[in-house]
Amino acid sequence: MRILAVSGSLRRDSYNRALLSALPKLAPAGMAFDHFTDLGAVPPYDQDLEVDPPPAVVRWRAAVAAHKGIVLATPEYSRGLPGVVKNALDWASRPVQAPPLSGKAVLVLVATSGRALGYRSLGDAQSLLTGMRNIVVPAPEVVINSAETALVPDGDGWRLADPMAEAFVAIQLGLLADIVESGMAQLLEERFRARSAEVTALLTRAANGR
Repeated sequence: MRILAVSGSLRRDSYNRALLSALPKLAPAGMAFDHFTDLGAVPPYDQDLEVDPPPAVVRWRAAVAAHKGIVLATPEYSRGLPGVVKNALDWASRPVQAPPLSGKAVLVLVATSGRALGYRSLGDAQSLLTGMRNIVVPAPEVVINSAETALVPDGDGWRLADPMAEAFVAIQLGLLADIVESGMAQLLEERFRARSAEVTALLTRAANGR
């Protein structure tokens, strides 16, 4: 089971990138991670570019489409979701007829250095991703809001020094695996498209007086 791992921070020494590197030690057997590290190259969303999307957008959409499960680790900026994350979600929600970021199992984690930060960004991301017809792991919510001390170097990577946070992340990764294996996220998207087609056909017949 390959999961797409995405950091919502572009900073080289990002806490969220460190958090993603700590996941393999906590993941269930058989789960591996593919990291998308080119989010900073994705330009601001512009509908005029839809006909011929920039290469970074093509790579981003292809990475999302190729995975049934996604882990997004994001900070909180200015009391909400970072603009780079919202921009990436906007691009992945198009084209409307077949958006790559729908029917996915998604886990949202937050790492931040501010003690009072994190839950607004988490809520923003969960709301957006659910509205895009994905199944988001609901609980236990993980906000690492003292990331500068909670994440410590561990060989070539990082680990969580907080046993409770480790336990919560392990539970969430297990639930993410369960959602992927069940196929429920994909089924939700398939049923949505089928129902939408039925309604469209009904409205067309009504408009034609049939």
